[in-house]
Amino acid sequence: MVSGRKHRALLLYLLLLWSWRWLKDSREPLASDVWLRALTAEDVTGSLTWSQSALSRAWRDLEHFGLIEDRVRDGRLLKVVPRREDSLAAYRAPAGERDRHNKYFTLPNTFWIDKYFAKLKLPGLAMLLIIAKETSGGPERPIPFNRVAEWYGISSRTAQNGVAELEALGLVHKRYEVKDAPLSKTGSTTWIHYSLTGPFSYEARMLAQQAAQIARTKNSNPVPNPPPASSANTPAVDAKPAVAG
Repeated sequence: MVSGRKHRALLLYLLLLWSWRWLKDSREPLASDVWLRALTAEDVTGSLTWSQSALSRAWRDLEHFGLIEDRVRDGRLLKVVPRREDSLAAYRAPAGERDRHNKYFTLPNTFWIDKYFAKLKLPGLAMLLIIAKETSGGPERPIPFNRVAEWYGISSRTAQNGVAELEALGLVHKRYEVKDAPLSKTGSTTWIHYSLTGPFSYEARMLAQQAAQIARTKNSNPVPNPPPASSANTPAVDAKPAVAG
């Protein structure tokens, strides 16, 4: 989507996945005006502008990329269901697996609440996702710009511009490491290790994943209601079901 400049479609897909934890149980689809309000940040200079036609075009792009199921009309509204990020299967929310086939990364709520979704242009958003993915197993990772086209389908210029955006917002840290390179002209080379900062950092994201796993465990193993009173002389018991925190 980055090479095709599908900025709106990418944001819409991210918002759909972020909302899916509760939207999947909703009795009716969201109206288009709700999506538009969520994606509009008029107080952020240079942010994307959204309209009904832009939203419809973004949904069509997601259908074209296989990132959502074919939309189904529910009365006056359209029901939208996400597909997996690689478009090869139905979407299934992460369940805490750590094997290489089920590795995932999270975006903190601040991405939406503090309007980073609107502050970042497409290169910055792409590099935020790439660095988050690459640091899903550790706090930092070298990302050679001469390999991003092969690995991620974006140009080295896009990657450089994206990192510059993240630096301007204080979202990325770079650590330089000089290594021996006997075959190079200088005999050495410099590796740049990238890590996200603050609520986007590896440590913060791991804590968020752990909290989500605890919440899933509580929801899948609810506390049973106490047994009914065995006689009229037994004190009354509050038998309301426990509510997971």
